[in-house]
Amino acid sequence: MNIHLNGSVIPASEARISPFDRAYLLGDALYEGIRAYRGHLRAMHRHVERLQHSLDIAQVDWDASCLESLTHDLLRANGLRDAFVYWQISRGVPGPGDPVRTRVPVRPMTPTVFGYAIPAEPIESYVAPAAIAASTVEDIRWLRGRLKSISLMGNVLGAMEALDAGGADAIFCRDGLLAEATASNVIIVRKGEVLTPDLDSVSILAGVTRSIILDAMPEIIVRPVTVDELREADEVILCGTTSVVTSVVALDDERVGTGRPGLVAERMLRAYVGAVTSDIEAKGAA
Repeated sequence: MNIHLNGSVIPASEARISPFDRAYLLGDALYEGIRAYRGHLRAMHRHVERLQHSLDIAQVDWDASCLESLTHDLLRANGLRDAFVYWQISRGVPGPGDPVRTRVPVRPMTPTVFGYAIPAEPIESYVAPAAIAASTVEDIRWLRGRLKSISLMGNVLGAMEALDAGGADAIFCRDGLLAEATASNVIIVRKGEVLTPDLDSVSILAGVTRSIILDAMPEIIVRPVTVDELREADEVILCGTTSVVTSVVALDDERVGTGRPGLVAERMLRAYVGAVTSDIEAKGAA
């Protein structure tokens, strides 16, 4: 595998990152996960905007506008067209003689930029929603859910708690409201309405897949969603860069709806595949 590290594409075996990098010591870094289909980058402008937003909030001095060209370089270096691409930008490494674990850096640093690409399923393979069981977990993570930070210990512990309870993923809930899953947004179907939490009702990530689906399905209502509504749902659906469209067919050991992916999930997957395919064809014709 070839990776990107600080402006160069090199074999992963040759990569060297300082143990004093703030990503390693403090989790002081941001990330993005991007899907490539047939060599085209899905909704790349949204990933760039989201990463730049995170960088600006964290005051990490890096221009995300170069991300698209770097991603294409990485795909070519690995001979990939259908792929998942991960990018991580840390604040960097303290200079010689500077303290290595101060919370606020004593001087500006050069960000460490790392990326890798691995094979992923082509868009044509998504013909039916995946189906999983999930468990609800009390959301005691931090309140900056809109910041795509690599500090994911809360998600890791939530996923482990869900697994112990028999779920393949955790659905976080806070103060009686539905939040998100460990790496996906959540959409529910209840009494004929399709609902997804407002991003500010509980601080959650603005998922790129979520935004694509909202554009394709304007009937989805965005508002605070209660845990009671989640438990009464006829369908519970996860959407994300890696989960794509996945049906939760059991929640806390209780069957959801028919216990199989529902009609809305199937329609949602078709809408997502259609949106991605149309974008690929439009770019190919350009």
